[in-house]
Amino acid sequence: MRKWRESLLLKMTCCLACLACFALSAAAEQQLTLKPVKMPQGGNSFVCKDIAYGPRQPGKGAAHPDVAQTYDLYLPAKIGKIPEDAPFFLYVHGGAWISGNKNWPMPLFAEMAKNGFVVASMNYALCNCDYGGVHGFADMLRDIDAMVSHLLQIAEAAGIKISKFAIGGSSAGGHLSLLYAYDGANPSVLRLDLKHTVPVACVFSDCGPSDISSPEFGVAGMDANKGAFPTWAANFGVLSGLGYNYGDFTKLVKEIARYSPVNLVSENCPPTICLYGSTGAVPTTKKFTYVAGKKRPYSDLWKMMDSGVAPPKSVGTDGIVAVQNYESLTNRLAAAKVPYAARIEQAPHCQILSRKPKTIPWLFENIRKYLK
Repeated sequence: MRKWRESLLLKMTCCLACLACFALSAAAEQQLTLKPVKMPQGGNSFVCKDIAYGPRQPGKGAAHPDVAQTYDLYLPAKIGKIPEDAPFFLYVHGGAWISGNKNWPMPLFAEMAKNGFVVASMNYALCNCDYGGVHGFADMLRDIDAMVSHLLQIAEAAGIKISKFAIGGSSAGGHLSLLYAYDGANPSVLRLDLKHTVPVACVFSDCGPSDISSPEFGVAGMDANKGAFPTWAANFGVLSGLGYNYGDFTKLVKEIARYSPVNLVSENCPPTICLYGSTGAVPTTKKFTYVAGKKRPYSDLWKMMDSGVAPPKSVGTDGIVAVQNYESLTNRLAAAKVPYAARIEQAPHCQILSRKPKTIPWLFENIRKYLK
């Protein structure tokens, strides 16, 4: 009996030792080593390219680099010389949820690094079969959540503290950033079990759609794509998780309403910074292609989308997104008493920061204010 007990004790000790070795090995695998390269014309700033934040890498689950779980990291100084409290900004690129990559817009990241920010610009799952898969909003948000869980490794490797961070993006990236930030303020509202490992201090939307289930958004988006309703509906069927050629349009509208940031606004939401453009208007008498060979006026969308209001004579847009998205978001934020900073500029979609230079220091000032 004694020998049996000694043998069992020896086996248990060995097992515990193996577990400890495994834990140390796993920790070593997760340890992040940064290899910064000085940025051309970037002052004293540096960049680290193509860092993994998850297992989906080119050749390992990602058929295209643009959907790999990778990011680029922009640093204001050499590692060891970055202020511990440097503001951290996570950028989510645009591209209508079907294209784009972490290089958009690189000049902004360089400018932010020169102004003392640490910036991570990430790739994420895209709704594009050509890129090796069809992904919806849920997959995109889970990628953002995985990246946020990775921020603590960045903090350790860069010698900074990330107790909270700013998140933002342009167009589709602005929409996803708003969704992620507002979901974190209202846990499980999207029912995706996102971890939200690090809290969001503020969120920035550069022309990001805030109400994708509104007729105004439908008018602006469809008109930008030459009035093709079947394509518009099919894209949002996939993005919402209902699938291509989803027949029940009423249910589709209700599902994409779930993924409309304006419907997630509450008093708990983080401060919001938003830019929207305005370049003209689309008359609602103009027609869109409903099905092959059949056209309907845009004014019919108000009934089709069960808006409960009469259609206006025209819809203001920035060329892609309706101005109504700016108005509905800021009105809802004001009603919920959420701090916000907002500007509307006479500029095309996602070209405000490049065409209106004064908006850049305005953005930096507000991010810093809300990160304090």
